Amino acid sequence: MKTTVERESPTKVRLLVEVEPSEIDKLTSETVKKLSQEFKVPGFRKGKVPRQILESRMGKDAIRQRMLEDSLPRLYTDATKEESLQPVATPDIEVTDFEGDTLTFTATVEVRPQIHLPNYKEMEIERPSARATREEIDDRLDVLRKRFATLEPVARYAEAGDHLLIDVKTSIHDQKIDEASADDFMYELGSATLAPELDDELTGTRAGDIIKFNTILPERMSKDYGGKEVTMTVIVKEVNAKRLPDVDDDFAKTASEFDTMDELEGEIRNRIEEYKGVQADREIRNRLLDELIDLAAVPVPESLVQAESDARMEALLREVRQHGMGLPDYLDVLKMSEDELRVAQRRAAERSIGADFLLDEIAKTEGMNVTRGELDEEVERLSARAGKTPEDLRRDIIQAGRVEALAGDILRRKVLDYLVEQANITDEASTEG
Repeated sequence: MKTTVERESPTKVRLLVEVEPSEIDKLTSETVKKLSQEFKVPGFRKGKVPRQILESRMGKDAIRQRMLEDSLPRLYTDATKEESLQPVATPDIEVTDFEGDTLTFTATVEVRPQIHLPNYKEMEIERPSARATREEIDDRLDVLRKRFATLEPVARYAEAGDHLLIDVKTSIHDQKIDEASADDFMYELGSATLAPELDDELTGTRAGDIIKFNTILPERMSKDYGGKEVTMTVIVKEVNAKRLPDVDDDFAKTASEFDTMDELEGEIRNRIEEYKGVQADREIRNRLLDELIDLAAVPVPESLVQAESDARMEALLREVRQHGMGLPDYLDVLKMSEDELRVAQRRAAERSIGADFLLDEIAKTEGMNVTRGELDEEVERLSARAGKTPEDLRRDIIQAGRVEALAGDILRRKVLDYLVEQANITDEASTEG
């Protein structure tokens, strides 16, 4: 078999294959042998039907066509191996000549690109600062202060964040809806936990005010009347503002096991820096990989990009729906159009696939592989997260045909670990708290 490769693009090739007469004869004999097992001919045992008999009954052309159907996939696979090609999609095969003893065909297919690795050792990477800033410490203290805040009545108009003591009566056609009514109910203004219009109606009220308005009752508030228009009457009894405790040693004793604010702030600083340290280590890997991708400029097959970007969009839409939102609502939050979101998903897909190609090529260059022990360790880790036994998860992975994908994930992590070890890492300048 003779093969020739014509590269149409960095990710697509046209493979020209010419099969020699001797190979065609061998393949035809194999097909005849298979057919003799399938055909029942009086006077001959199964598998012993002579070729001449089959040809007379089926016709030579039918046998040749069967040979072509049986052999073409294998011939294509052998040709890609001979040319060291790595197809990533289904080929478009065209038989260009099948007359007499001649068989030639072409296969156009997307393949893994040839990657020219940049110098991936001793890369210069900045590690984000893990120092806790004064602002971060104060933010944590504010959260803690709000947790220990007290309420005190105020003689002013209600505003967001106030807690209002109210009586709520909800009715439909003068019939009270008990499950949506309450006396002495403490409501946080701005929480939007009752009727949609309630926060707007209560804003600017004072103790003693009475408000009345129509609204659509949320379905979660009433089995019988949810989704219907109702009348809500609200009496404001008190307007209470949160009083935050002073930041002093007494607060430290109340809010923690520490006796002084210095000790409490020290603990807050340690927790922030521990968290930021983990994030910084992850960011090192992201920055290193981003720089490698930019340096290598890895071309990515269009079919893979399309499939990956579609999968990302579908996963995103599922997550949005799980949060009770629609795509228009989500786009409004992002301040993006659907086209812009799809472009962003496509760009992310290109970089993700390019990163996998790049890391796989480095693994090949460095002679890295994944051991059985590493696979077992990964299954053990994933099984704990999934709430399954390692044996059950291992069976699931094998049945789903995901062993190779799992090994690929492990291998790429190993490559990234290696690259981080080889890199020259410096700390970013930080603002100390």
